[in-house]
Amino acid sequence: MSARMVVILTIVLLAIVSSRTGNPAAQNVPRVCIQDGCMRGSWMRSLHGERYEAFIGVPFAKPPLGALRFADPVPNDPWTEKELDASGRIPRSACYQLNLFLPERGVEGKEDCLYLNVYRPFKNSKAEAQNATEPIPTLVYIHGGGFLAGYNSPLVAGAEKLMDHKVIVVTIAYRLGAFGFLSTGDEAASGNFGLKDQRLALRWVQQNIEAFGGDPRLVTIMGHSAGGASVHLQMMYLGNEGLFQRAISLSGNALAPWCAPKVNPELLARRQADLLGIKGAYRMNTSELVETLRSIDADQFVYSYKGFTNGSRYPVIVYGPVVEALTVPDAFLTDTPKALWSRGKHLSVPWLTGIVPNDGFVFSAPILKDSGCSKETFAQQKTLLLNVLGGAKQSDALPILMEHYVGNQSAIGECFTKDHVNLITKVFNEGLFVYPLALSVRQHANHNRTKAPIHLYKFNYKGPYSYSSIFAPETDTPQDYGIVHCDELIYIFRAPILFPDFRRNTQDAKVTKWITKLLVDFALNGTAPTSTDGEVSSSEFPEALELINSNNVDEPIVQRYTNFYDEAMYDFWTRFYSY
Repeated sequence: MSARMVVILTIVLLAIVSSRTGNPAAQNVPRVCIQDGCMRGSWMRSLHGERYEAFIGVPFAKPPLGALRFADPVPNDPWTEKELDASGRIPRSACYQLNLFLPERGVEGKEDCLYLNVYRPFKNSKAEAQNATEPIPTLVYIHGGGFLAGYNSPLVAGAEKLMDHKVIVVTIAYRLGAFGFLSTGDEAASGNFGLKDQRLALRWVQQNIEAFGGDPRLVTIMGHSAGGASVHLQMMYLGNEGLFQRAISLSGNALAPWCAPKVNPELLARRQADLLGIKGAYRMNTSELVETLRSIDADQFVYSYKGFTNGSRYPVIVYGPVVEALTVPDAFLTDTPKALWSRGKHLSVPWLTGIVPNDGFVFSAPILKDSGCSKETFAQQKTLLLNVLGGAKQSDALPILMEHYVGNQSAIGECFTKDHVNLITKVFNEGLFVYPLALSVRQHANHNRTKAPIHLYKFNYKGPYSYSSIFAPETDTPQDYGIVHCDELIYIFRAPILFPDFRRNTQDAKVTKWITKLLVDFALNGTAPTSTDGEVSSSEFPEALELINSNNVDEPIVQRYTNFYDEAMYDFWTRFYSY
């Protein structure tokens, strides 16, 4: 992270802290004591001015340094301070990352990053606290970022919008990239460390949330994109039983190709070592390899990720989940997600999941940066398509796609241009988001003995701000790319370094109220509004609750039910991934 960026982020966070009522050093600040010790937090204000308590930067694991790099997380020791400063005045770093979706950000973070934030409603009086009988649900949020980037900071995942409801919000960090997912395929470095960080954070919540006024029997895990896939994966780890009772996956699914376990993680680890200049990377045994990798400066790892793209500017998710050997102690994933889910090997908890219309834009946006056609450009674009889609390695995979979506490859011309971005978005959207979701729902129906329902949503509301301005910031003329990946997050979390706040009582503020109420109600009851009985059967695909724009000035938002299942689409991608 550049020094300038550090200064900016610190100033913004201090501004947030200073806007809270009360002096953090004074006696009138929130305090909580847990098994690890006591902590003091700070006051914050919800979107509509309700005061709530914030505890920022609470450790849930020992810093994963030295021998703990490429190792399972270890619960932290009780802190030595008389009172931990969890006011947020000194921000914790994000986990080490180089966001290939946003390369202009550069390298960010530190290895010492396993901290979480807790936000809880403020009780106005002791009598109110003593008489409160209604249980308060807890939402545990897992950020996205392709397993290689992402933040739980209040600067991009602020709880202000959710805290207008009676809910406790926990946002967690987990190791990313090589630090979270490098594996040698054996006990030397079993892998899935980022997922195990999430698991440890959930165990922390179960042990400590009651001290914050939460009900450990009302915990919901919620994630977006890779975080949504992580939620799906946490459902498949049966050892999590009792740690959460509901699950929410926003635009993310563990059956997506970008979440598929690496076929040869050991070879990937050796290639990583080779990129770092380690001599004998392909000859040493796995224990020697891991010990050598532990001695390398962390920033060298992050800078080396570009070597995996072979010069292409397109993002490739290098690291992710792996299948662990059965001999690994406390293994997280011992079979592929597709195999586990298809056999019904998952926790029986209600699941709310859905999409936005153009989730695929997060992968197609780089095409907008291509200024001309050449053989090299088209070669990179074909690499983008096949690497990102995954699952189809045959040389005729691209013609198969072109024939299905445009008739034939010759209709494209020499290469993909800006004129084709909507087409490529559709390909990615269906192959990477809609199809995996449809597959998971169809397979769930085959194992409905669990009686845990799936509820679907489609966020189809177009507001004044969009993450398209983040994914494609350098376009010459502004263009409407529709509702793209992450756009629903604008209405769920406050992100003061990315977007302005909505004014009260505006149409956008109403959308925020609608979607945050949907999430909190689901966390409380495990149900969502539905026009049917909500049951999933093998012959029916459940309807999705959809929010769309309206031309009616008096009712600017419309809620309706829709079915986004397309049998032709489903059949095509089933065939494509079977080639």
